[in-house]
Amino acid sequence: MDTSLDWFALATGLAGGLALFLIGMDQMTDALKALAGHRLQRILSAVSGNRVSGAATGAVTTAALQSSSVTTVLTVSFVSARMLGLTQAAAVIIGANLGTTVTAQVIALDAAGFSLALVAAGGVMWLFVPRRPWQQAGRAIASLGILFLGLQVMSDAMQPLATYPPVLGLLSGATSPLVAVVLGAAVTALVQSSSATTGIVVALAATGLIDLPTGIAVILGANVGTCVTALIAAIGKGVDALRTAMVHVLVNVFGALAWLIALPVLVDLVQAISPDEVASPRQLANAHTIFNAVNTVVFLALLTPMVALVRRIVRARSRTTEGDDARTGLHGYTTATAAVGLDTVAEEVRHLAAQVGDFLDTDFPAVAARPVAGMPSDESIEERKSAIRYRHRAIVTFLAELSHSSLDEAQSRQLLGLLSQADELAHDADILGSAFRRVARRRRRAGTSLSEESAGALVALQHLVRGELERAMNGATLPALGEEVEAQLESLATARLLNVGAGIDVDRHVVESDLADLLGRLALSAARLSEMRASASR
Repeated sequence: MDTSLDWFALATGLAGGLALFLIGMDQMTDALKALAGHRLQRILSAVSGNRVSGAATGAVTTAALQSSSVTTVLTVSFVSARMLGLTQAAAVIIGANLGTTVTAQVIALDAAGFSLALVAAGGVMWLFVPRRPWQQAGRAIASLGILFLGLQVMSDAMQPLATYPPVLGLLSGATSPLVAVVLGAAVTALVQSSSATTGIVVALAATGLIDLPTGIAVILGANVGTCVTALIAAIGKGVDALRTAMVHVLVNVFGALAWLIALPVLVDLVQAISPDEVASPRQLANAHTIFNAVNTVVFLALLTPMVALVRRIVRARSRTTEGDDARTGLHGYTTATAAVGLDTVAEEVRHLAAQVGDFLDTDFPAVAARPVAGMPSDESIEERKSAIRYRHRAIVTFLAELSHSSLDEAQSRQLLGLLSQADELAHDADILGSAFRRVARRRRRAGTSLSEESAGALVALQHLVRGELERAMNGATLPALGEEVEAQLESLATARLLNVGAGIDVDRHVVESDLADLLGRLALSAARLSEMRASASR
């Protein structure tokens, strides 16, 4: 029996193997997201109220992406953007745990003998096949080989521990499943990957350093530790997003505790299905599949009371606070896939356009038609501008981060188009704010009011311009200046000239000119937005 160890070789082997495993998992997930990412939002956001279909969607998405964390983060983000309801999201998250069983079964494969063959075959496809889908498929295959290679390196590095007396004594004394659960949760929270924890447990089992009950308990803990990712994703994204993350916590914590109590039953069942003499990767993978499958069925049956419990735990805050958190669906969002990220930004740009339209609808009639005392203050105008700037800044920041992702030509064009649209809308808000302040100050200083006829004509034109903005954001093709808008602008200009000839107040004339010019510039902006959206979709 060995009584000494080369600790440097063991540490570097373990660290290097874990690094290979994580790199392989990360690259494989990215490649699979690139292949399937453009379908994710349509799949997840189209989930019906049926809890079974929601769970199936979560399971399939996780199995395809090889990451429950990605599915969970996407779900939290969709809830924040109001694309999914809480009950729908809860079903998806419950199903995501079932999807992780595919990852565990893949890890349990005895693939060391052909890991380099996978790297070689995938590398050829990745580097030399010109078509992008085949490149991504090759990247996924090569990454799978790297993952298996990392498992083998970890297993080889820890092999000497199997005959090292101090380690054997430590492991023989560490018989508490609860300690193993805590250890699994801590490691997973640290590395942000339950798959990595499972890989370490598999490597330990392959060298005989861990028994089946302890291995199962560590994997139960890994299920708890993966909740950290969902909680991080929910930070600052509103009450429903936090509730969605809390569903993940309750499902995994209660599920782990229940199986910890029933651990002897689970061990007997696993040994009956796969009767190996010592803990094996296959036994651990089967245990992982069994407890996640049972948890899925049980928690789906308890979905309604569980959602009610989550609502009681995470209570809605005041409307003002919740509104602040929900000003943008991008706050705290994780860029899980380029396709989903771009679609989420497109939704935020539509919200930005709606904010600009509401700014116009609310304050234009106030400065044009109301008495001086009823006009908006500089503070209220600035508050509206600040809310628009907040969303614009969030969009620009998110797009800057997303630009570092792997984008194809169409996605790059869409990103630039969304950035241009957001900038155009932010510029519109600045124009509105400046014009409203200028007109309000002039009217207060001069005490002037517009005639009912002029105010009515301007407000009618304002409604027409708002309609043009909505049409542009809905994909309509607009001319540089619509015939109806141009005709009304000419009519207003003619009326102003006639009134000047009759000796009208100069302040009133300047106010009317300012407001008419503002609407003309917004109409031209709507036409530019129409062209930007058309160019981005080509």
